[in-house]
Amino acid sequence: MRKVKLNLFLLCLLGAGCSTLDQSIELGGTLGTIAGVAATYGGYSAGGQSPSLSTVAIGAGVGAIVGIATSYFTHQSVLQDRKSCEADQIDMHFGDLPPSPFIVPKPESHNKKGTR
Repeated sequence: MRKVKLNLFLLCLLGAGCSTLDQSIELGGTLGTIAGVAATYGGYSAGGQSPSLSTVAIGAGVGAIVGIATSYFTHQSVLQDRKSCEADQIDMHFGDLPPSPFIVPKPESHNKKGTR
């Protein structure tokens, strides 16, 4: 059981970064399914019974639904946070950048009156 917990923890760490909604839902569904199977198996094992295939399938389904819903709402919350942060930042365009202090301008030859 200790190895299962360690492997589940490592899986969570490796797949924790999702940039699109599809990736978030895939990860949430996968981790929810694994958690549902583990919870069903652990619950029956603690009671001294062996779970049937149908109860494990129900646990996996419930875990998948909860995982997908959680990942969807979490992803939407992250998108809202990104939009609010983008609105608070100042728009800066290439022409707005200050001149580089490392570029020394060439001296221009000024034609003064009376000199050639």
